[in-house]
Amino acid sequence: MKRAYKIQLQHNLKALYCKADWSIKSNFENGRDEILLILPDGEQIATFHASLYDDLSLLPEIDHPRERVLISFCHQDGSGYCSRVINPSTQDEIHLALLGQLPSRKITGGELQDL
Repeated sequence: MKRAYKIQLQHNLKALYCKADWSIKSNFENGRDEILLILPDGEQIATFHASLYDDLSLLPEIDHPRERVLISFCHQDGSGYCSRVINPSTQDEIHLALLGQLPSRKITGGELQDL
């Protein structure tokens, strides 16, 4: 099954972050490989972004081959967008080695509506 790892990870994240006022959407098309966690304006994205790896360690193991996944956070209007790569690709590793970071990305409210 294509994207089995990403789909299971998204399911596990939904269980972990089971807050009624959060939305979790996927954007697996066109190489985005993204699971987007949309938080209400009052939530502090930086706190969740900083603790992401600790939170991931609480999740059950996934019995599918690992896939590159971008886990992102933003508010409902697209503000505060930040992300972390899980299982980076070779291209991600090249960007990190050469630039010290991945190419930056932002998301707009319109893009959120399209997901």
